[in-house]
Amino acid sequence: MLTDEIAQLEEVAQAIGRKPAWLKRHWLRLHQELNFPRKIPTGFVWPRRAVEVWLRSAGQFAPAPLPANQNGEAGDAISAAAAALRARYGATP
Repeated sequence: MLTDEIAQLEEVAQAIGRKPAWLKRHWLRLHQELNFPRKIPTGFVWPRRAVEVWLRSAGQFAPAPLPANQNGEAGDAISAAAAALRARYGATP
């Protein structure tokens, strides 16, 4: 079932020992500084397996390298999906 593939804000916050409000405010900084997984663009949900790997590795795993021919935003599948949603629905970040 697909709900098994995602982890909700409350669950992820509990797993990292923080309150949900804190995680909402700081998830991007965690991503940028500690390689915390990016949230799914549809809301405050994360890919469950990516969070589990991050927790097991204590945040030490390296981000996936970009292909040699994709050095821009298109090399990041999550950013590309978010851009496609913004283009389709006319939303701004």
